[in-house]
Parts: sequence; C-alpha cells; structure tokens
Amino acid sequence: MDESPPTAPPPPEALSGRARSAYLRQELTAPAAALEEYARALLAAAKTTADAEAVREAERIAERAQHFSRQVERITAPDAGLPEQGDRHFWRAVRHDLRGVASFIIMACEEVREAAPAAVHAQIADDLARTLSTARRVIDLIEQVISFGRDAGGESSVPEAVRLMLAQLPHAVARRGTDANAPTGRVLVVDDNEFGRDLVARMLVNQGHAVEIVAGGLEAFERLDDAGREPIDLVLLDVMMPGLSGPDVLVRLKTEPRTRDLPVIMVSALGEDDTLLACIAAGAEDYLTRPVRPELLRARITACLEKKRLRDREGEYQARINGLVRAIFPPSAVAEWEQTGTIAPRHHEMVGVLFLDVVGFTKFAEQYRDDPAPVIRLLQTLVEQFEVTAARHGVQKIKTIGDAFMGVVGLTGESVNPALTLLKCGLNFVEDAKAHPAAWQVRVGIHVGPVVTGVLGRVQFSYDVWGHTVNAASRVESHGVPGRVSLSSEAWAMLGGTAVGEPREVAARGLGLVTVWDFVRWNAET
Repeated sequence: MDESPPTAPPPPEALSGRARSAYLRQELTAPAAALEEYARALLAAAKTTADAEAVREAERIAERAQHFSRQVERITAPDAGLPEQGDRHFWRAVRHDLRGVASFIIMACEEVREAAPAAVHAQIADDLARTLSTARRVIDLIEQVISFGRDAGGESSVPEAVRLMLAQLPHAVARRGTDANAPTGRVLVVDDNEFGRDLVARMLVNQGHAVEIVAGGLEAFERLDDAGREPIDLVLLDVMMPGLSGPDVLVRLKTEPRTRDLPVIMVSALGEDDTLLACIAAGAEDYLTRPVRPELLRARITACLEKKRLRDREGEYQARINGLVRAIFPPSAVAEWEQTGTIAPRHHEMVGVLFLDVVGFTKFAEQYRDDPAPVIRLLQTLVEQFEVTAARHGVQKIKTIGDAFMGVVGLTGESVNPALTLLKCGLNFVEDAKAHPAAWQVRVGIHVGPVVTGVLGRVQFSYDVWGHTVNAASRVESHGVPGRVSLSSEAWAMLGGTAVGEPREVAARGLGLVTVWDFVRWNAET
C-alpha cells in the first residue's frame, strides 16, 4: 500500500482557462457581494445621521463597492476567456484594477472614521467596521489568487520583537504627525484615477498641505514648467497610468536638472513589486501601496519634506558661500578655487592699485560714540555704492579697512591701461561721496606696478595683494587732497597726456621724496 501523502492541489497560478475562472469565482464572488452589501448598509446608516458629508462619502464607498462586484463578475464569468498565468501583463493589470477599487474603499472608510463627528460615528460605526474589514480581506484574497507564484510570507516569519515594534509604530507615527513643527508643503498628486487621487488629496489637505491634482504625466510637466506659480515641494506619482506611465514620468523628472532634486513618492496598487524597486533605483524617494493609510502617508510625506528642507538649506548655504567667494576673489581665482580648492600665490607684472579714505571719519564717528549704529549705516551705504561703481569700471574690490577702500585692476590682464581705468573710477568715487547723505569727502591714491597675490588664513581666510606697489598707492592716498584723485608719477605717465594735473613733491614714509600728481581736468586737446 502506498503510504505517501496525498498530492496537494495545484497552486492558483498553475490553473488556466475555465478552471482558473472557476477558482477566481469561488474565491472572490462571495466577498465582493458581501462588500457591496455592507457598503449599502453603511449608506443607509449614514442617511439616518442627516450629515451631508458622511452621506457623500458613504455614497462614494457604495458606488465603488458595486463597481468592484461588477469587475469580479466580469473576469470570473465562465465565458471570460482568461489568458494563461504566463500573460503577466494581463494579470498585473487585473490585480492593479481590483486592488485599486478595494484600496479606495479602505481609504475612504478610514477617512470617514477619522473625520466624522462623534455622534455620526456612533451611528455608523458597526457598518463602517464591517465594510472596512471586508475590504481588507478582499485585498488579501486578491494577493492570494493573483500571486504570480510569490511566497506571500506570513506573520510566523516575523520575529516577535519586530512584531511588537510594528504594533507600536502607528502610535509613534501619529504623535509625530500631529507635531506642530512637522513640515508642510505643496504636493502635486499625479494620478489618472479620479476617486483615488481625490481621496489622497483630502488626506493631504487634512494634514495641512497645499495640494494640486493632475490626471497624467504631460499635465504634471506643464504644471512643473509653469514658473509663474508656487513651486512644488513633492510629487505623489501613480505607477500605472495611460500614456506616460509613472516610471516614464519619474525618469524624465530625474534627468532634467530643474526637477532632478524634486522628491517623488510612487503610489501603486500592486504592492512591493519589481517596478517599485526599479523606481527607487531610478531616484524615487519612497513608495506607498494602496490602500494608503493616513498615518503612513503622513509619515512618508513628512520624512521627504524634512529631507528636502535640509537639502534646500544646504543649497542656500552653499550659494551664500559661493557668493562670498566671488565677492572676495577675482574671477580667475574663483575658477582656481572651484577646481583645486586652493589659490596659489602669483606674481603680476602690471597692476593698478587704488586706495580711498574718508576724510575726517574718525572725528565724525566720535560724535556718535554712545550710538554708533547711524555711523555704520551711513558707511555701509557708501561702501555699497563704491562696490557698484567699482564693478562698473571692472575694478576688483580687495577689502575695506575701517573707512578705507582698496581696489585693483589688471590681475587678469583685462585692463589695457590700469592707471586710466582707476582714475575714471576714482573720480566717480569722489562724486559718490559728495552725493551721499553724509556729504563726505574722500582722498584717492593710485599707483601701478608689480604685485603678488595670494590667500592668507585657514579659518577666516582673505585674498590679498602685497608688494611695493601696494605701499606706494597707500602713501599717495595718505598725501592726497580731500575731494581729489592723486596719482604717482608712474601712474600719471601711463595717462599719456589725456589729463591735466598739478604735481607736488611729498616726503612719503618708506619712499623718500616722490612726485604726486593731483588730477585737475581732462585734456581737451586729446
């Protein structure tokens, strides 16, 4: 006698043709009918409450439950002509459609349970619970009968410690989600399913987010390309859509520089399949499986927005750093800094150096010893104007020292005549000071010659210029005349007779007896 165990029945995915239709009919028809019946009872109970919102939601639930029952009837009819299980695309679409409707019912029931007033909830609680539990059971059945031969796993495979942690997780998520500091943002929901997207949108609005809805990928790109509207902080993207699918939209978003950092959460009714994993690999931040639980939606959105806020702050910080670097260094030095992280010392043969000093500033500031803020505001506005004027003439500001301003031209060989460039700039500086509310006068000194440039410091670094040329320009300025621009003999010679000046002999510290030229006017003959 053969004592081998009886042969197990073939798994659902091994069935085909009429046998498969019969199996699906046996497993899904009764639960679908029960779901439809419970949803009708829920609607009847909601109508007794006279709560318009509860009635509207119950009507939507009943409508989708009836739609689900009709879908099951259609695919399980004896003459349905179902293809083989190997037709993965067909069965994937069937599973997606069935799960989508059941997921909507679950999400809608949970939304009613959270949002309904206590008195309304008390009247519909039993019917709501039956509808919700049946819809969840239907989801489980769909996974069993259209499984693609997967091992669905089971609670027995989950360690006890993990199960306890998971049991506590919803409470932790709920507490975190109600935190007043939880980030909110503008979310773009991209989904062709009207019911599903509207329900998710309501969940998001209830959680404090601004929500925009589009029905497909092309509409999503039109919205994201509209620079005149509020920027989108996060995209909630459905996987299965006609035309451009969710993965198609994701790939395009992640390949375009303008949208590649925009966080995207994929939404699918199919569960954790290869497509979702591929989307994560392609740059999606996360994924959600329908039915979407409000607390899980809140947690995923919060996590993504927090990461986006951190990235945005990092980008703003980096932009400020880049701005400071460009303000401190000339363009050639910025390029070297960005490429190598250092700026090597360099010798420059012919550079124009300008120094400027506000006449009588110390005495002026003494009047405001007890309240220096007005003085700083006045000096700040003057220096800002000097920076604008310097940039207009192509002069690189090196630094300010108190009320003194230092600028150079010729570090990158861009100036044909550095003395002439600095003279024109210096004359504008004099006019800037006169027109300033404080009506200050300034002295301006100019010299040309070789310099050395480089960076000093490690924590508080600065780009600086050294050499005899710098010292000479400083000495010319210190011996200058208020309201005038003074040039060394070397700088004056470079003007080639384009200007008329008055020479003076001065004894400059470290230089001895030198000739300084004070600009008077431009030479009309030239």
